[in-house]
Amino acid sequence: MTEHWIALTDLPAHGREFSFADQEIWQETWRSFGMDFAAHTPLEAVFTVTPQKDGFLIRGRLRGAVRAICDRCAEEAVLTIDHAFDEFEAIADIHEDDGEESHLRPLDAGFALDAAGMLWEQFVLALPAQVLCSDSCQGLCPMCGVNKNHESCQCSKETPLARALAARGFSTPK
Repeated sequence: MTEHWIALTDLPAHGREFSFADQEIWQETWRSFGMDFAAHTPLEAVFTVTPQKDGFLIRGRLRGAVRAICDRCAEEAVLTIDHAFDEFEAIADIHEDDGEESHLRPLDAGFALDAAGMLWEQFVLALPAQVLCSDSCQGLCPMCGVNKNHESCQCSKETPLARALAARGFSTPK
């Protein structure tokens, strides 16, 4: 995964604002994870890093839109991202081996933050559980494969699973 380190030295007590609009980092990360995504409108993040006694408080917002494939009908879907986030990066987590990777690393005079890694996590959290082209997407017919959003088919409404259950003496809810 792509990294983009930001030095967190000499931060004022009220914090410092950073902006992140490098689209190539998103595209490289989507490719490395095998995700069929593309930018529809540029993904941009603005966040403030505020120093704390034991780490850094990061507050920001990730905005933009991506094109993806609908999980029901395999047509293009546009996902609008507008995700506010609050993240705390603890200094103590840098050296812990608890399976979770810290986005901080020590420098000679302070610390650095992997902005790309932290924003990737926020992007993944902003994604819906299921990518849909619309809430009313009817998907593909499991029998003939026709896209039921564009045309109807003559296939039975009964699914192959329902027929298999009925053949074994089980009933399915109506």
